[in-house]
Amino acid sequence: MGLGADLVHSTLSRHMLADGYGFVIDLDKSSGCHFHDSKSGRDILDMFSCFASLPLGWNHPDLVAAKDELARASVNKVANSDLYTEAMAEAVDAFGTIAAPSYLPQHFFVSGGALAVENTMKAAMDWKSHQCEAKGMYTSGGFDWEDDHQKSSQLTIGHLKEAFHGRSGYTLSVTNTDPTKTARFAKFDWPRFDNPKVNFPLNDSENARLDACETSTLDSIRSHAESNPDTMAAIIMEPIQGEGGDNHFRDSFLRDMRSVCDEVDALLIFDEIQTGMGATGRMWAHQHADVEPDMIAFGKKSQVCGLMASTRLKEFDDNVFEVSSRINSTFGGNLTDFVRARLILEAIQRDELVRNAELVGTELMTGLGELDDAHEIVSNVRGRGLFAAFTLPSTELRNKFNSICLDSGMHVLNSGTHSIRLRPSLTFSSDEVGEALNILESVANSIESTVVA
Repeated sequence: MGLGADLVHSTLSRHMLADGYGFVIDLDKSSGCHFHDSKSGRDILDMFSCFASLPLGWNHPDLVAAKDELARASVNKVANSDLYTEAMAEAVDAFGTIAAPSYLPQHFFVSGGALAVENTMKAAMDWKSHQCEAKGMYTSGGFDWEDDHQKSSQLTIGHLKEAFHGRSGYTLSVTNTDPTKTARFAKFDWPRFDNPKVNFPLNDSENARLDACETSTLDSIRSHAESNPDTMAAIIMEPIQGEGGDNHFRDSFLRDMRSVCDEVDALLIFDEIQTGMGATGRMWAHQHADVEPDMIAFGKKSQVCGLMASTRLKEFDDNVFEVSSRINSTFGGNLTDFVRARLILEAIQRDELVRNAELVGTELMTGLGELDDAHEIVSNVRGRGLFAAFTLPSTELRNKFNSICLDSGMHVLNSGTHSIRLRPSLTFSSDEVGEALNILESVANSIESTVVA
């Protein structure tokens, strides 16, 4: 006999801040792109998928069938950084074979997206400091704490406005969405550049506006690098900014960022924790733009988080991928997550789920476009694959829209100040697109009737 769904929130609240959603997930009855709420007894269409981290939905048959394998991996929490298992090797090989681009052959695994991002920054700083030393800017006379602090504190990470890269350590200095997540915590004053996000539809006038905005951002990067030579180790950006408002950039801007990073001798890092692993109809969102970064951070759908790096990071012999413990953690990811990741990757490959995200995502975007045409309160419809969003006129109306969606049997996610983001699993079907669009249409009608009244 379990605790009982009605006691879950009160029990949690005795020991922690339990301000999450009001339902209780039934781990047995939840299935596919619907989860079962034990409190209400309802099945709810999941357009949230645990912050875009459930690539196969709930209780996928492959994972259920492998429960003994998953359980075996969970009995002992292995220190994967130093103790290796067949299960880990099989998962790392599957990731390298199925998910990793050939131009990012060097991998590092860790638990948590913020730490994945943070380690891309550390790797970039290590690379930049070696570059400065090679230029004769640093003298090598043995390690000294004060000398190292003086040199390393000059290194910076460039980033964009409205970015979210995590809430730990270095990531606090590049995250700038909701101040609740960063205020009162010590941060570095690192260069922050305007984000030339697209306001859809992308017509001639919008393209002209973006030409000017992108040029301004790129010129700002050049100007900063000229005024602060040999300090900016990297520029990090999300190919599509998630929490900041589902902000899209033109493909050409990503390519221009590649070029300007080369100009100013900084690495280009893409944070693909939310956009990666097939969500946009490509394994990685940056692949839409035909651009190759120096590193990407991955997480969420991959279960195990981490980074992938190009051979540029190995320009110097004693780099972080060669020197033991330069970047590391006790568990190096979680073994159970490694096993689950391998099973997920095998299903993605076998069932062509990245292709499914592209095709079904087209159906979803067509429907959202029709929703935009039919309702004044809906605007700025945008998306790639199953990574979609739209905007409401105000934060108040957005929050109301979200609430009515949940009352109507669909769980969506807020984005930015007044947008709704949709993050279904890669297994999302045409029938479920229809179900989602019917609910969105009903909610829009309900809100507009109230506004008119």
